[in-house]
Amino acid sequence: MNNIPLTSLFTSLFIIFYLFLSFRIGYLRGSPVMKLLFKMDKKISDKKLDRNVRAHGNFSEYVPLFLIILFIFENIGLASYNYLLIICLIFSYGRTAHAVCFAFFDHNPFLRISGMLCTYLSLALLSIQLLLSMTKMY
Repeated sequence: MNNIPLTSLFTSLFIIFYLFLSFRIGYLRGSPVMKLLFKMDKKISDKKLDRNVRAHGNFSEYVPLFLIILFIFENIGLASYNYLLIICLIFSYGRTAHAVCFAFFDHNPFLRISGMLCTYLSLALLSIQLLLSMTKMY
């Protein structure tokens, strides 16, 4: 029986999205492996490549932190399944919106700002709740 269903599910989903971002960077860089799979005959601007690298890097910076705290919550049973599911969906929107903003748009303030706000909100809610629960324990 899986005692951490949300951590398992969202880890899998985040890894699939991370691989998509990774393959996209390989494609934009003109990776030999990607040249075997896709026709690549146009030059990619440095700005576009930089934005995609940043989307990938930003995703890889925040997702592990979220998965660690989600695991703690599920493992200890600090919050209900439904509450954690809502937080997971908010965080997922945040990371997806931010990555899509950087990878596919030159400028999209709505996706960038809403993405970061949802990311920060999710991490802050769980972090504060974890701290509060720890002060009640001791």
